Amino acid sequence: MRNLEDQYWKQIEELEWSKDHDYKRTEQYLIDNLGVVKSSELANFVADMQDDLMARFHNDWLGDPGIEVSDDGWNDLTAEVVGRGKKFYKSITVPKLKKMAINRDYHENFCYSFQFTSPYNN
Repeated sequence: MRNLEDQYWKQIEELEWSKDHDYKRTEQYLIDNLGVVKSSELANFVADMQDDLMARFHNDWLGDPGIEVSDDGWNDLTAEVVGRGKKFYKSITVPKLKKMAINRDYHENFCYSFQFTSPYNN
């Protein structure tokens, strides 16, 4: 499991999402380099990591004062954290999430890169 997780994080980092936040470019990279099946597996991993963030920080998001983003913004923000790679993901904290939200330091939406895999995802 550990090697597979490391492989997925390596694939995420190879997408270079932070370079330009261009989901069409990252989608094309996935198509050209991983194909549909492996991209679908990566999409499931990304969704799992995003779900983990959403669960871990749910009360902080909705708390008082909370992390001031809408439902869509929360989806974008957590996807951004995953898209920035393992090191950033592992280092995320409530203060970092709040700062990202306040500074609008996130983009819509890393997960769009995987839309072409939707017929294959569970």
